[in-house]
Amino acid sequence: MTLDRLFEHRIVRRTAILRKGLVFARQPVLEIQRLAVSPSDFATAPPIFVNSLPKSGTHLLLQITRAMPGTRYFGRFIATSPSLTQRERNPSALSRRVTKVMPSETLGAHLYYFPEVAKAFERINALHLFIYRDPRDVVISEARYLSEMNRWHRMHKYFRDLADDRARLGLALDGLDARYPEANARLLPYAGWIGKPGVVAIRYEDLIGPRQADEIARVVAAWQAHGGTTGGAEELVSRLRGAIDPAKSHTFREGGAGNWRNSMTEAQAETFSQRLAPSIAAYGYEV
Repeated sequence: MTLDRLFEHRIVRRTAILRKGLVFARQPVLEIQRLAVSPSDFATAPPIFVNSLPKSGTHLLLQITRAMPGTRYFGRFIATSPSLTQRERNPSALSRRVTKVMPSETLGAHLYYFPEVAKAFERINALHLFIYRDPRDVVISEARYLSEMNRWHRMHKYFRDLADDRARLGLALDGLDARYPEANARLLPYAGWIGKPGVVAIRYEDLIGPRQADEIARVVAAWQAHGGTTGGAEELVSRLRGAIDPAKSHTFREGGAGNWRNSMTEAQAETFSQRLAPSIAAYGYEV
């Protein structure tokens, strides 16, 4: 069984320590292999970064990129603020991590916008996909995820110990401390990627809706423009759409768009939207 297939095993998908252990075990081998890579190798084998606003369909988009012909997946993930510590990495450290990936590798990321990191993507001819979602759905999803699913996240114990969902939503909005600040402070640092040259920005709502084929066609066109395998784009789009299976995502709980309104009165929804107004505007949604 190949490493990529091993990551697809049901037990591995649902067990964080196994996934992290596989990534850690493979790391020394990848570092040795990386020494033999030359800059020219990236010209015809571009890496694909699935960068995202957290809780915006990272693994959904990764299912698509992993189905691209010739891509390789090692389970690696680069985050500005890793979930275990929530300590923010500086742009130089993040840029070094970006430039150490392998040709044809596809991986996930939660990276704030930094010009230095953008230049690192350019140096390795990376295809940079940035997926985002209505901030209201993001905050609702994050509260549920941190309370029920990610036991390794620094914030899990705080969400878990609260009395009910309303209290958990309050924590997701208000934050806790400097490492987990209020919601707008957590969401806005990613918004700078939208509209930047070389970045394929994708709305989660479009990727799961009627525009799905068009959005995937944009990804295919950008990949080919970076030197990826050429061929029948229409056939490839169909293949990539067939690779989507939310049930195989270890972070998936409940998808959809506009679910943030569920269980809220009209007044509560208005207050919620006003609290997140800076982020809603930055990502181009309507209050």
